[in-house]
Amino acid sequence: MRKVMDFHEIAEIITKALIEKKIVEIYYPRTNKSEEGWREIEPESITTDIPPDGERLVAGEDRLSPGHILNAYDAGSKRKELKSFIFGKIKQARISSCHC
Repeated sequence: MRKVMDFHEIAEIITKALIEKKIVEIYYPRTNKSEEGWREIEPESITTDIPPDGERLVAGEDRLSPGHILNAYDAGSKRKELKSFIFGKIKQARISSCHC
């Protein structure tokens, strides 16, 4: 993994993927359920807190902060389980070439 990307660059990539309904890859730290590494996801929404408590933000309009939550599904997964990622913990992001 290369160095950690700037938060604003990460937010811009993810916002673009959300608006354009594209798959995005994020590099995320270890959690209770997953090891550190790349995750290929389908962004669903950005909220102020983990659902159902968070207020939904408008991608491309509302100002994002490192504490906001990215809600997404695993790309290509038949099991549609919504996962939540804290923006400030995402180390890198890129639009995927996957057409899952």
